[in-house]
Amino acid sequence: MVSFRAAAALLVVLSLSAGVVGATSAVGLDGDHIPAFTELDDGTDPLATDTDGDGLDDRREKTYGTDPTDPDTDGDGLEDGPEIKEYDSDPHEPDTDGDGLEDGPEVHEHGSDPTVVDTDEDGLDDPAEVNDHGTDPAAADTDEDGLNDSAEIDAGADPTVADTDEDGLDDGPEVNEYGSDPTAVDTDGDGLEDGPEVHEYGTDPAAVDTDGDGLDDPEELDGPTDPTVADTDDDGLPDGAELDRGTDPLESDTDGDGVDDGPEVTEYGSDPTAVDTDGDGLTDDEEVNDYGTNPTRVDSDFDGLDDPEEVDGPTDPLKSDTDGDGLSDSRELEIGTDPRDPGTDGDGIPDGAEVNQPELFPDADPLRTDIYVEVDTVEGMAVPDDALDRIEEQYADAPVDNPDGSTGISLHFVVSNTSLPDSDQFDESNWYDLRRDHFDNDGKGYHHLLLVDDAGLTGNGGPAAGLADGERAFMIVTQQRSERTTGSVVMHELGHSVGLWPADHDGIDSERYGAEAYPSVMNYNSAEDSYDYSTGDAGPNDFDDWGHIEEHLYVPNTGLIDVTGYEAAG
Repeated sequence: MVSFRAAAALLVVLSLSAGVVGATSAVGLDGDHIPAFTELDDGTDPLATDTDGDGLDDRREKTYGTDPTDPDTDGDGLEDGPEIKEYDSDPHEPDTDGDGLEDGPEVHEHGSDPTVVDTDEDGLDDPAEVNDHGTDPAAADTDEDGLNDSAEIDAGADPTVADTDEDGLDDGPEVNEYGSDPTAVDTDGDGLEDGPEVHEYGTDPAAVDTDGDGLDDPEELDGPTDPTVADTDDDGLPDGAELDRGTDPLESDTDGDGVDDGPEVTEYGSDPTAVDTDGDGLTDDEEVNDYGTNPTRVDSDFDGLDDPEEVDGPTDPLKSDTDGDGLSDSRELEIGTDPRDPGTDGDGIPDGAEVNQPELFPDADPLRTDIYVEVDTVEGMAVPDDALDRIEEQYADAPVDNPDGSTGISLHFVVSNTSLPDSDQFDESNWYDLRRDHFDNDGKGYHHLLLVDDAGLTGNGGPAAGLADGERAFMIVTQQRSERTTGSVVMHELGHSVGLWPADHDGIDSERYGAEAYPSVMNYNSAEDSYDYSTGDAGPNDFDDWGHIEEHLYVPNTGLIDVTGYEAAG
């Protein structure tokens, strides 16, 4: 048999004889631009462009250094042509990427890239996927469960099974959406498989108590409450707390008292299972919504009176001292004063001050009209005690009704411990200075009487024994020739200070009517030792001084009377 080399040589000779090649040499009979004799020397076929038929012509094989007579130079199962043209792999190196898998199997068996160690970039090298895990090196998520292969391995899941633990929930959603364990059927160990928790109940497979209400999910599913809603009845109290307290988690107002369970517990401290928590006869709803009282206290304002008593009575159940007079409501009811009126007896002095401040208001009675007069005298001048006592007796016998059923006015002359210097000037030019300098009880409901031995007072065009400023409740009286007469002047000026003025009756400070027609010390025609106020019974020109005082008693400024701090005593 003639060898391939001999046959090729014969063909070359015949070609030369036929003039196929020029006179110089026989070059590239097969179009690969390699001289025929060179191809003969190299063992390639001078009549075939690609001797080994691997898709790479002989000239390029010489360029790449591959064997033009062997289609798979490196013997890796992948021909030289595809290695260079398709896969960019090394035709001299069986395992181009050095990952342990030869190029041919990577392409033909596994579909992986022979030039990349981790074809699918899933974090696993191709040989590990093929040899260790059975995963697809060309697919990042072999089982298409939403979790790439390396993440599955890290999680202990099977990268070739979409639902490793067969709980009805694919591994990807378990890890990426629900935070559950893809290798545990019941991640939170609550007795419910992860799949049903997600698909059937809407609960969290990674939490025993999905809604955080204190009740485990299975307990809620077996009971009436919603495991995905912390407060099923939306009353402000979590379901678990409701069961602990014995309330109905499906009923916002368990006891039907008009106040939802949540506010009862968190705002008011009342019992959501009792209509009337404090047992005072008022429902919790009435206390909270109608009266604003405390549903947990029988006596909301600590005044000694139960809330229902105050609600049905005159006092305010939210104020221990309804009228703000310094006496608690219960104390007022105890002693008979009006808890709605700070001055029950109408004398302008708060009830609490009359009861609790004997040092300021000695012998005061909140159920009887009291009038207080501070008396200041000139140094060395005797106080006309008998005259002042007589005036007090006149007031005590006055036909004036009191809340306690008695009649009369308790007049209190309170003599100051200080005396005015005899050197002071006493007349209307400086009497306000005297008042300012010597009046100790200004602003405390007191009238002020200044007794002097001599003063240049004038009134109605002539000398005056006394003067009164009704607005300031201030009187100045000059000592007369007898104590009795001095007392009569005091009685007259005090009449002005408590409210008797010419504007009220034309017989006051006037000589218009005789003493019989208007028998009053306010009449200039009265005797100089008169101590009487009229009762209006003497005829058509008479005037009821006492009646006017009873109806229009002038009360000096009381703005400085402090009734605070006496609640305990009251």
